[in-house]
Amino acid sequence: MKPTFLFLFIFFLAASLPLHAQPDTIAKADSAKSTVFGSYLILPLEFPVISNGSMNAELGRLGYPGFKYPVAAVGFGLQLYTNRVITTFSYNKTTRKDDNDFFRHEVEYRATSFSFGYDLLRHYQFSLYPYVGYKGTGLNYLYQEKPQEVWSFEDYLKANTNSKEITNSQANLDLGLGWSFQTFYLLNLKAGYLVPLEKQTWKINNNKDLLRHSPQVNYKFYFTVSIGLGNITQEKQKKTRSVIQEQENETLLQQI
Repeated sequence: MKPTFLFLFIFFLAASLPLHAQPDTIAKADSAKSTVFGSYLILPLEFPVISNGSMNAELGRLGYPGFKYPVAAVGFGLQLYTNRVITTFSYNKTTRKDDNDFFRHEVEYRATSFSFGYDLLRHYQFSLYPYVGYKGTGLNYLYQEKPQEVWSFEDYLKANTNSKEITNSQANLDLGLGWSFQTFYLLNLKAGYLVPLEKQTWKINNNKDLLRHSPQVNYKFYFTVSIGLGNITQEKQKKTRSVIQEQENETLLQQI
């Protein structure tokens, strides 16, 4: 079985678990989750898995450094909890650099994602959720030779230096499974699989002109570890605190 179909099977199996539960179990789970509200500012650390063998082979054949993308990409985002629905937005961007006396080489990875998940657990401080969403990914490859023995403005403009830059971006269907613990802080783990929604293309001249017959890099899996600050509550807890506060106020008034 191909990895794509295997991942899709696991995703839909996890998503369908609540449908096979007993009616009373569903009722209890819904009552435990139907009044949960929370929001967190998050700092996600993403570990992308990208297949770049054909690109590296072509770059090596032409005498350029390999396409080594960043191991991890830092970012920022927002995670919301409303009943059983978990909404996540995040943006990640990191550049891997190689700078020496002869050339500068950079590979930038960036990703923008928006997803919806459905919580399978009853406790409001723990979540296990399959999710689906959109993830836009992009890579930028830059190679610049440094001019040698340049002493003046004119020498720099006349120097023959080699500079190459190519960029791509791709829209993907984002399928995955997440787990989180949330109180006044958030710890979230996610594993996702990307299904391309369009054909990959590379562009030049500030991402304006198409570069034809270029080798592809394939976005596959990714793993994300996020921490966050915020709050999550249950409505019944709010009501309990309100009743206790009212009782304390009445007792204080009677004593006065």
